[in-house]
Amino acid sequence: MIRRYASPSLGAAGAMLAGLLLVACAACGHRTPAAGPPPAALLPPATPEAAPEYRITVGDEFDVKFEYQPDLNMHLTVRPDGRISMPATGELTVVGLTPHEVEQLIVQKTAERLRNPEVSLVMTKMAEQRVYVGGEVLKPSYVPLRPDMTPLQAVLQVGGFKDTAKLESVLIMTPLPGGKIAAARIDMAQVVNDGVPERVRLHPNDVVYVPKTWIANADVVVDQWVRGLIPALPRVGAGYVIQ
Repeated sequence: MIRRYASPSLGAAGAMLAGLLLVACAACGHRTPAAGPPPAALLPPATPEAAPEYRITVGDEFDVKFEYQPDLNMHLTVRPDGRISMPATGELTVVGLTPHEVEQLIVQKTAERLRNPEVSLVMTKMAEQRVYVGGEVLKPSYVPLRPDMTPLQAVLQVGGFKDTAKLESVLIMTPLPGGKIAAARIDMAQVVNDGVPERVRLHPNDVVYVPKTWIANADVVVDQWVRGLIPALPRVGAGYVIQ
């Protein structure tokens, strides 16, 4: 009978090698992956920006309610001149104000006649939100305001620029409370010719005015053109300089 014996030295070496392999495999199995940013798909969605507070515009309808004097309650519509009229307050200019600011204005106007008046305003119908486009465009008019609308989108809605347009001096004018108007000049040539992304977003009742020549201040533009289109806009003082 022939018997075969494994070499002791070889057996020990094999066992040692097997042990080293097991340790290496165990280390591989428990290796902690390198830390890194999670995939974009697993990230939480970005927090949306809050929309600007609503401001009253021409054609809006609302109920004015007096907590302790219900006989003074009224349903009102904002007239084309931007005003409302109440027996308890008389004429009030409300375009450009927030509903809360209108409440405060009514309280202020009635405080001399009523004891501790408490007023609430409830919006019942919001007029169509518009922006106005004029000057050197094909069809000067208003366009319905869409969310995140840019000046170029508004201009395209009225047919685009004329060849005579001064793209480097386009005006954006925004009515503000208290009879003020904010005006800024934007360079639309960069957008049209160079593809620079638009950063400006339009708001209700904004005016996009495209001139023929460079404009230094806004009083002439507002008083000669814009007020004819939007009577509710106030007059600006002489020398109103555009920022």
